[in-house]
Amino acid sequence: MIVHTMTNAEMIADARKDFPAIGNRIKPLVREARRDMIRTRKDRLVMTEWRSPRMNNWLLLVIHRKAGPRLYALTWYLDRDKRINAFIMTHEGLVYRISRHVIERYGERFDPTTNPLQRLRNFFQENYSYSAECTEQVGEDRFKVQVGMCHGMGLGEWDRKEGLVYINTFVNHGQLFQNQADSMERMDFERLLHQLSASQRRHLVAPYKRKYPEDVGKPGMEWLERFAA
Repeated sequence: MIVHTMTNAEMIADARKDFPAIGNRIKPLVREARRDMIRTRKDRLVMTEWRSPRMNNWLLLVIHRKAGPRLYALTWYLDRDKRINAFIMTHEGLVYRISRHVIERYGERFDPTTNPLQRLRNFFQENYSYSAECTEQVGEDRFKVQVGMCHGMGLGEWDRKEGLVYINTFVNHGQLFQNQADSMERMDFERLLHQLSASQRRHLVAPYKRKYPEDVGKPGMEWLERFAA
């Protein structure tokens, strides 16, 4: 069970022990999403709150598109001040740590009246897909980072050795500086690519690399080569 006295590494390791149980839990969600997608011919999103046998709290979100289902998983816990913090576990193994300040800042802009758990649920339902762009190296294998999401940008640090992105605060679109808005355009493009087929991604990546040649080989932008392969 995740508790606030653990280190981040210990929390992540504990959360990963839930993965086999998560696989069993999402099977009915995938079936439900698939039935609705076939019936409506539209992408279908299904989300549920779940407490694992290990007593960890999860939000599980399944999105079913024509290309198939995709799972997004968030686990949350209360810190010593009884405020919510969370980890988003990605398909690639990278983990995003969502600090309590991110949820509170998001609530001030988009969700000021809901209770903390409902605010987290609404945040995750609208901001489940992420892309990260390094802006400055601050240590060995550690970089300042901007994180693109649907409703704005997260700011923090990326520890590439740990595979952990610390999102420490949230900035909505109306508060972005011009250079941040330009970064959001690139990161929105990356998030779009995750929803496309391999051939569609290759078709779009080629002109993007011509438009932003400075991104090729940049830390945090390996997706350019991966998607173009």
